[in-house]
Amino acid sequence: MRLWNKSFGKETKVKDFAGRIIAKGAYNDRNSDCGWNVDHILPQSRGGATADHNLVCCHILTNDEKADKFPCFNANGVSFEIIKVQNHYEIRQKTNEPKKQKDAPETVDFFDSAAGIRLFKKLKGIQNKKRFVGSVFVLLNNVTNTAVVDFIEELFGDENISFGAKTNYTVFYTMGSGARGQNVQVKASNYNMPKKENINELLDKCVLLNTYLSSYFLECGYINGFEIYYRIDCFEDKSKMYGYSFEPVNYPDSQTKNTMFVNELVLINTDAGEKVEKPPYSEYTEYNYVFTNLSKNLKKEANGK
Repeated sequence: MRLWNKSFGKETKVKDFAGRIIAKGAYNDRNSDCGWNVDHILPQSRGGATADHNLVCCHILTNDEKADKFPCFNANGVSFEIIKVQNHYEIRQKTNEPKKQKDAPETVDFFDSAAGIRLFKKLKGIQNKKRFVGSVFVLLNNVTNTAVVDFIEELFGDENISFGAKTNYTVFYTMGSGARGQNVQVKASNYNMPKKENINELLDKCVLLNTYLSSYFLECGYINGFEIYYRIDCFEDKSKMYGYSFEPVNYPDSQTKNTMFVNELVLINTDAGEKVEKPPYSEYTEYNYVFTNLSKNLKKEANGK
């Protein structure tokens, strides 16, 4: 009832988001025409939290129709979609209007001196603004097929990518010179993340990668182990970024933990802080979350089912 009171105050009958009438006294009553219960906006199977910002009071039939569908579903004959708004998700009615395209970046003709100088002056004006930088480090132990690395590059296509590798001598000496394997580090960086939704989007990519690495690539033997580190760093101005080392760890020499870690600024700026507790005196917190349904399907693929 707490969520009802928070959402509707003293009202005893209201319409849910799909237009069905629900009554306060008919909670979880399937025999009532106005029966209602509480549903997760972003399904738990997609990592949705059991927190007020991700819960909605709705008719039992509406809940049944929505189920775990994402991002689109129909309820009471109406089409809806679940969209991300800053650091939470909302249910919106779909329209037939085409989605607005993001404004294309302005093309600068560097052979036009006036255009070049305008760009430079524009850039001068933003140098002293606070910057949030996102860095993702993916450590892969004994990579037997570099298609895994290409896959990661595609997943983080909007970020700046760099690579490093060294021979896995543990494999070389224990399995012989015919055994091939490298320890690879992939770094994905975004040097301009002004909004919390940018930090959330990069976190979603990390959870996606954690799902694929743990449920498919590891299962199939394309890697022997992995770790993902996602950190956010804040700089008062861009000059403070130069010379700063974002490297959190070295290449794994043997054992990797097959999990994902985030730093404190990720916890503060996303709902990850509601799911895990930062351990004392530690820079990183384990955040070993996956997309549940995707993980199940990937494991089926890995097992040839």
